[in-house]
Amino acid sequence: MISRGLLDVLPDEASLAMVLSHELSHVVLGHKLDTKMAFNDRLFFPDEKTFQTLEFTRNADDESAADKKAIELLNNSPYKDKLAVPGLFLRMVQLRAPNLKQLIRSHLGNSLTQGGGYRLEAIAQSAPALDFKKLDQIAALPLGGRVKVDAWTNKASLLKSKPVALVSAGEKMPFEVTPFYPYLTRYAAEAAPEKVAAAPGN
Repeated sequence: MISRGLLDVLPDEASLAMVLSHELSHVVLGHKLDTKMAFNDRLFFPDEKTFQTLEFTRNADDESAADKKAIELLNNSPYKDKLAVPGLFLRMVQLRAPNLKQLIRSHLGNSLTQGGGYRLEAIAQSAPALDFKKLDQIAALPLGGRVKVDAWTNKASLLKSKPVALVSAGEKMPFEVTPFYPYLTRYAAEAAPEKVAAAPGN
């Protein structure tokens, strides 16, 4: 399971593969979830408050083992030569994490950050240095850059349009809210209907 917000800001397919590889590693290694809360007599609050009350995380040993296995999976995958961008993404997460606590924090599973570091640190260390002035280095997308949420219907859809070429480094906006430009038109009152001629009296 990947959150909509994480899917929205991942810059490319290799970054998505990096995130998936960590979760697949838990499956490959046979890690089990703690099921002590999976009983009705333990949960005395409404269903809609479940995610506000409980946090489901794995222990540190399982996370470290999954990190090592994920790197092994990635090194044997078609993405082994494309890990520079995922590494930049992890560096950007670490840089912005203190200001994005609600965006980074997870209820299901563990966060990409852990203490003062982050998951899959070896991938981040192999990435080039962050350079905010380079137009071709996009470490993370802005919120709303890939996933469109219709506020009226609450439906989410992936944007199919091709990315627009950047003109300045300020347009990269990693983890920021994509600007919204409403399409405004001037309201013009409809012309009043012509008065119907009164019928002649008797």
